[in-house]
Amino acid sequence: MNRLTTMRPEVKKDTNRIAKVNSLIQHELGPILHEFLDWQNGLVTITKVDTSKDMKYCKVWISIFNGDDDKIMAFLLKNIYDLQGEVNKHFQTKIIPRISFHLDTSPRYVEHIDEVLRKIHEEKS
Repeated sequence: MNRLTTMRPEVKKDTNRIAKVNSLIQHELGPILHEFLDWQNGLVTITKVDTSKDMKYCKVWISIFNGDDDKIMAFLLKNIYDLQGEVNKHFQTKIIPRISFHLDTSPRYVEHIDEVLRKIHEEKS
């Protein structure tokens, strides 16, 4: 047997690079969105950040409470380059993911299911 094959196989460390990038984007983009949407009624939160494995693209899922979804999404899409530029200022990596915004409707769905369950409970009482 070859001496190299009997040695321990090389173990790759899982650095969770993508998870760290997701966290960094969420951390940096939150205050930027707050500043950009200060004029808007309602609350805009980042619910999830999903960066591709090659770190070229990043989906930012936002949830809007008590605000006009269409108006806020249109504003974000219109100002995507300014928002991207602000995020880029805070990044020290070679590749900076290109951000795209997506509306997260899961809180509304949860609210709908809660309402349906409440109605069922009231009917049984």
